[in-house]
Amino acid sequence: MASKHFLTLQNMSKAVIEAEYAVRGTMSIKAGKLQKDLSQGKQFPFSEITECNIGNPQVFGQHPFTFNRQVLSAVINPELLSSNVYHKDVLKRAETYLKNVPHGLGAYSDSQGFRMVRENVARYIENRDGGVKANPDNIYLTDGATFGLHVSLQTVLSGPNDGVMLPIPQYPLYTALLSLNQAQKVPYYLNEEQGWRVSSESLQKSYDEATRSGTNVRALVVINPGNPTGQILSEEEMQDIVAFAHKNKLVLMADEVYQKNIYKEGAKFTSFKKVVAESRKYPIDLVSFHSTSKGLMGECGIRGGYFELHNIDEEVHQQIHKLRTMYLCPNTTGQVLCDLMVSPPNAQNYASEVYEQFRKEEQGIFDSLKYRAKLVTQFLKSMKNVSCNEVEGAMYAFPRIHLPKKAIEEANSRNLKPDLFYTMEGKIL
Repeated sequence: MASKHFLTLQNMSKAVIEAEYAVRGTMSIKAGKLQKDLSQGKQFPFSEITECNIGNPQVFGQHPFTFNRQVLSAVINPELLSSNVYHKDVLKRAETYLKNVPHGLGAYSDSQGFRMVRENVARYIENRDGGVKANPDNIYLTDGATFGLHVSLQTVLSGPNDGVMLPIPQYPLYTALLSLNQAQKVPYYLNEEQGWRVSSESLQKSYDEATRSGTNVRALVVINPGNPTGQILSEEEMQDIVAFAHKNKLVLMADEVYQKNIYKEGAKFTSFKKVVAESRKYPIDLVSFHSTSKGLMGECGIRGGYFELHNIDEEVHQQIHKLRTMYLCPNTTGQVLCDLMVSPPNAQNYASEVYEQFRKEEQGIFDSLKYRAKLVTQFLKSMKNVSCNEVEGAMYAFPRIHLPKKAIEEANSRNLKPDLFYTMEGKIL
């Protein structure tokens, strides 16, 4: 029987069909069904579902910063400026935004984002990196980090034989985006036994295998701190990665959205921008990403973020700008939130009660995340047939589940991957 629809699974984009986003894929769909069954009174050995498939802090009770939400509300509703509802420092900050956004948040901004916010992002980067210069014209505000990754990959990939090197384990957005762009995935494997470290030897091995098979490797993705593996790269490792990218003429794409989440004692975050700028021996093409969704803010739904171009050819930069303009502009509320992320209240310019409240909330969120990282790791290590490396940073633990031979055989008989079978069944045979 002929289909009553013009667009069907048989004639739609094969790239869309092949794109898999595991974070919101099969397991998430099953969780949704279980949640619906629970709400309808169906009995299970549990009474609620905790969705750990995606970093979504406010779902688990993390409170947004009071200062940020008050400023946002006054910018969205300027009538509050003439009230005594908020502290004068809150209203002053809101007035600053409104002066620089004369048409309000309901109008389009520049395609690249509000100039004032980009200037503040540049100052944030310079302070973070010890004075390494940042140009507001090289900064693009985005709806979270995801949009920046999408634009960057579209720019880098020129044909179906082009490929991008991805860490394994990795955040599955990257493989999904490569499928949508009909490009090649080039995995490089993190060493679990060495705390998910990466070596230039393993990078080169993956690169060589891909090029021998006919893949034109164009870019290298690095996630630091690691998602979902939680490791923090040392400066020595980063220097090796930069040297590798230079040797093989690769664009380096640095996902640094967890730069505030550093839990390991003695560890610190260093940006690839700083390493590249200070290592004049290797002037590589670099795109760096940050987001308001993660870090300590956890404002996933408001969708704010940015990417920075460093040492990118000017003509290519113009093409990126053109591509950005096709999508009009990032959402304006997210842009203001991005500014609040990079320009928080400080002791010099804000009343003590405003600054202390913000500092107390920030420290509380960090301490809670650090405690939970340690607690989850200890718990996983205590489980039978489970092992897990220390969570040094970011927001996830990545355990290894040692499946019995019988479970693997059963999974294979059902044409399922063993890890998916384990997750969907919720038990080991």
